[in-house]
Amino acid sequence: MKSCRFILGVGITGVLSIISAALLMAPPVALAGTGLSVQPIKISQTMKPGDTISGKVLLTNASPEDVVVDLSIQDFVPSAGSDSFNFVGRAEGVTTVRDWIKFDMPKDSFTFKEGDVREIPYTITAPKNAEPGSHFGVLFFKAVRATDANSSFKVGTQVGVLVFVTIPGKFQQKGTIKDFTVPSFLQTGPVVFNMQFENTGTVHFEPKGTIEITNMFGSKVGSVPIEGYAVLPTGIKKMAFTWHTVGLLLGKYSVVANVYDTEGNVISTASASFMALPIWYAIICIVILVVLYFIIRFLKRRVSFTVSLKK
Repeated sequence: MKSCRFILGVGITGVLSIISAALLMAPPVALAGTGLSVQPIKISQTMKPGDTISGKVLLTNASPEDVVVDLSIQDFVPSAGSDSFNFVGRAEGVTTVRDWIKFDMPKDSFTFKEGDVREIPYTITAPKNAEPGSHFGVLFFKAVRATDANSSFKVGTQVGVLVFVTIPGKFQQKGTIKDFTVPSFLQTGPVVFNMQFENTGTVHFEPKGTIEITNMFGSKVGSVPIEGYAVLPTGIKKMAFTWHTVGLLLGKYSVVANVYDTEGNVISTASASFMALPIWYAIICIVILVVLYFIIRFLKRRVSFTVSLKK
């Protein structure tokens, strides 16, 4: 019987880990199967050793029943060559983000009524011996049904808030655009630009820049900001940016993407191009040309012109 309970417990833990990882990667609001949602899904702070900051997370119980919420904090580490990461409980080092963050709550567990919204205050304190660079953690909110709170087996789910803390010092913040594409032919907008960005530095990087679009005459017709993504060290992130066009797209367009560092210098650039021609526009043009052709033929056959000169 004990072995069966152990196997079941391990299975439940594995399922919860998979659900948590999937939920943490989905913008803009993390939403669990029980109806728990949390905002924001990411906290990014730059702190000096010894600094303390405070904030709040907004937690909502959108499920049709009461739940019991357990609060916890873990570290995570990036997976090289991808945009994923691993929860490790506690990362290597004398102190980690797990030690720096505290929930400003009387208890680490509370009953959450159906439909309630609650602010969860937290405090981050960087120790005086904090090492320069990026440090990563996650605030977990695990929910189980209130009716199952005292059960031997608690099946639930959890949502989380990613925490990025950067300690100033000697580190590298840089990256490169590995791939930049746009559909080669379009009939109409909007236009979606796909980018893969690799973080080649030693701290997490939030790419900032612009995508500029010019028409076949060399005139700038649009600009899209590059923002809203965080790439972990050694990681590669897939990004998508949309140009909401105004008016008709026609002809060849050139696109240039530039990513800047914190001082405004271009650290990576990429280019692409696409053709645009609305099918309905082309059909109308063809119909007009055909009609004109037959009108001209008709006039040539049926109408004759004579010119007389008076002496």
